Amino acid sequence: MEGSEKTQEIVRACGPLPGRFAVFDFDNSCIVNDIQEATLAYLCKNSLLKNEHLVQVPFNDKEGYSREVFLSYDKLLEEGKMKEAYVYAVRTMAGFAKEEICKLVSDVILSEGENLETQNIFGIDAAKGLSVRPQVKMLMEALISAGCSVYVVTASSEEVVRSALKIWGFPDVVCLGVRNAEDNGVFADAIEEPTPIIEGKVDCIKKFISADKKPVLGVGDSMNDLPMLEYSEIKVVVGRENALAKKAKENGWYLI
Repeated sequence: MEGSEKTQEIVRACGPLPGRFAVFDFDNSCIVNDIQEATLAYLCKNSLLKNEHLVQVPFNDKEGYSREVFLSYDKLLEEGKMKEAYVYAVRTMAGFAKEEICKLVSDVILSEGENLETQNIFGIDAAKGLSVRPQVKMLMEALISAGCSVYVVTASSEEVVRSALKIWGFPDVVCLGVRNAEDNGVFADAIEEPTPIIEGKVDCIKKFISADKKPVLGVGDSMNDLPMLEYSEIKVVVGRENALAKKAKENGWYLI
């Protein structure tokens, strides 16, 4: 089925949409790859980190410090400590002024390019390249046109994703992401709770969107999005040949 036809089918399945809301994961759902991970990689490769409290290495050794930060993040992923890894990645934003983020994200996107490949960073093979998923963007636009409110609920930095949405020309939607505490407009090392990570995505929906109404539709790409999808009436999975895609096939959920 063509992308536009599948989009229309999903929107029709939602029924009347005015007054309803839908929720979308961002990384690997709205885009291919991960904007926060790409930002962390960019900061480490170019020794641009400002947070001095990420590892026990002298901060004045910029390259050594950056290497240890990247390796620490990769270790958390290897150990399956996903929430800790996501929070750690957002902590790398500490020290940046809020007004600096859009320029930083623009530089990251330009540096990554759209070609999907791998790069070696401090001996670690990491993804390189960022690109928009046109069908997901189309679905978001169709929902908004039908009167549905759309939220992006992401485990990445709220400000980073908000900037990326703007740069890539996504519709004007509300973004709920991981938030650094702020001190006079500068991001601090502390992270505000609740965090929209795994089960926390549902907590954030209940706190910041509606305490009792469920999303008419949820979009995600991995098992980390499963709590949000199960909380949504209609489930849409971005097919990546992973465990969530398998579950979507077994349960008859939409796969795009």
